[in-house]
Amino acid sequence: MFKNAAIILMGYRFKLVLFATAVALLPAVSQSAVLDEMTVTAQKREQALSDVGVSVTAFSGDSLRELNMTNSVDISAQTPNFTIGTPVGEGNNPSFVLRGVGLNDFNDNNESNIAVYVDEVYRSAMAGLTFQMFDLDRVEVLRGPQGTLYGRNATGGLVHFVTRKPTEDLDAYADLTLGSNSQVKFEGAIGGGSETVMGRLSVATNQADGYVSNRAGADPNEADNMALRGQLLFKPTEQWSVLLNAHWSDADPRAAAYQHEGTDVGGLDFFGYSDTDGDVWAGDYDRTGPLEIENTGASISIDWQGDAFGIAWITGYENVEKFHQEDTDMSDLDFGGGSLVRPDFAAETDQLTSELRFHGGNDKLNWVAGLYYFDSEVDGTGTRLDLGGLGDVNFDVAYLQDTTSYAVFGQFDYAFNEQWQVVAGLRYTDEEKDYTYINTETNFGAFVYEFSPATVGSLASQSDDVVSGKLGLNYRPTEDWLVFASVSTAFKSGGFNAGFLDPSLDFSNMPFDKEELTSFELGFKWANASDTIRLNTTAFYYDYEDLQALSFEGVSSFISNASDAEIYGAEFELIASPVENFEMILGLGILDASADGISLADGSVLQNRNLVLAPDLQMNGLARYSVPMGASALVFQVDATYSDEVYFDIVNQPVARQSSYSVWNAQVSYQINHNFEVSGWVRNLTDEEYKVYTFDFSDFFGFNQQFYGPPRWYGVSLSYQY
Repeated sequence: MFKNAAIILMGYRFKLVLFATAVALLPAVSQSAVLDEMTVTAQKREQALSDVGVSVTAFSGDSLRELNMTNSVDISAQTPNFTIGTPVGEGNNPSFVLRGVGLNDFNDNNESNIAVYVDEVYRSAMAGLTFQMFDLDRVEVLRGPQGTLYGRNATGGLVHFVTRKPTEDLDAYADLTLGSNSQVKFEGAIGGGSETVMGRLSVATNQADGYVSNRAGADPNEADNMALRGQLLFKPTEQWSVLLNAHWSDADPRAAAYQHEGTDVGGLDFFGYSDTDGDVWAGDYDRTGPLEIENTGASISIDWQGDAFGIAWITGYENVEKFHQEDTDMSDLDFGGGSLVRPDFAAETDQLTSELRFHGGNDKLNWVAGLYYFDSEVDGTGTRLDLGGLGDVNFDVAYLQDTTSYAVFGQFDYAFNEQWQVVAGLRYTDEEKDYTYINTETNFGAFVYEFSPATVGSLASQSDDVVSGKLGLNYRPTEDWLVFASVSTAFKSGGFNAGFLDPSLDFSNMPFDKEELTSFELGFKWANASDTIRLNTTAFYYDYEDLQALSFEGVSSFISNASDAEIYGAEFELIASPVENFEMILGLGILDASADGISLADGSVLQNRNLVLAPDLQMNGLARYSVPMGASALVFQVDATYSDEVYFDIVNQPVARQSSYSVWNAQVSYQINHNFEVSGWVRNLTDEEYKVYTFDFSDFFGFNQQFYGPPRWYGVSLSYQY
């Protein structure tokens, strides 16, 4: 099954061996939050992570702080077979990819194959998925298709961010960080109340100067973020609870900038420009427009719990507004009026979700059933492209997409005896999208292209009616072992292309069809008798039908359905505290992900292409060593991640490739007492130059846009907990 695994491991296993050896040679000294048994809600009820027959990686709030993870995209570094591309900078649309399944479309009318939830509320807007993590209880990453229990079908998996809830006891914390590029970051929270009414208020801010040097103006790639969250919890009786949540966040930095790579003759682009300084964090940018993303939302969660039966109702509203001005040509050339290629991306997403859930159980049977509703409107009015370097050519785009989805679902697990348990579930989903797209193109005149019910009739609507589900078997030969096997399915609905479309190329591809994925998994979870070593392993095979593949033609991206894709691989996670005061994490992801029958906008068809952001091999590791000093402690920590080569587009062009690389981080913390801690840390210790995304415009403009991860970044953090 894993035909390339042996070759891959022979080439790279020495890196894992060296890291493990370095860990083993550290002096022996207290088991901390890294090894604590996690309680998760992966199956819509509280369970110990070791009891869940699903491939899950989970982080507690404490471990997130220990790993210095502050942004939603940071979690992939310590999650096997999880890759996140950030193509358009801090705060903008990320590309989440789990086990080779993901989305690399930056258009705002699309949704990710990896569903993102915050406190059980689905977040559909791609622009709202890169956010500050603060005051969290835990993060759960579920691999594999999620087509039964969770609101939005997701072919690749999901990430669930769970915030810290109000409690009766008064508690508070504050973290202040000062770092490179004049970074000032703060987060804090305070909560408490009575037996019947409790509240919690949380806040986070992050400001930093741009880490890319601009020879033609203000430095881009800065940070300017703020977020607030308020929660009220009412518990009038032991059975009833009502949780109100309101949150707001705003990102308002200068837009991120790409590194220029000329792909025409002599390393120039079509305009005669070339960036030859060799510095991947410097360039000439004459357009330093804003990147504004504002997210406002609220939710209500009502729970009633009896002795063997319960009801939960969660309703949430989310609004995300985005405006992004980009310096696409990455130069200071001006043919009159400013940058040569000047796009504006504008979108507003309004979303309403509601779930009514019933659940119950006993020692043998646990079950959950419910109804789900999703309604979303995406307004792309204001999206514009000004090609100043190509004469009087402009594209003014206005689109409106309405999505409505209904679902009914149920799942149960039944224990035949102490060793064997069966899991089965089904979900029926009915979804419809309506789309209107108008592009006014100016080229020494005006031409209007319209894709709407008035011009194309039923083609402007897309509906999907799908049954998905899961069948699994769990086996416990002893208390220390859990062996699980499952077959599960999920789908991602069809949709419509957006952006600066040329209808002669793209309207024939609208709408594109849904994609469906069937997963076969086999895994085990093991812990030794003293619970100082845990090993989680999963092997999987994916049968992927009608993969939604993205490619570029000219100035726009296009999604079409590939005829077939096949993915197989495995994950290994080792968590251990072999000696007192020392702990380690080692992770390994092996992957083989390829697709056939990929139709491009020009009519050509590609075969045997690697999927985007799907490296054959990933490794992650953490070593943490504590030196007790009475009521204090000194803690040394090093963590690392390694990625094999990846491609950033389905065509697999050489310019859209990042070769293998490693990123190392280090931290030293002094825990003064139970309340105070001061830490010094360095991220990207070796100042590694690695691309997190590229956009290849060689055919149209003669350049390739390269986006690099941040350079070496160091700082100091002071934490107080009450």
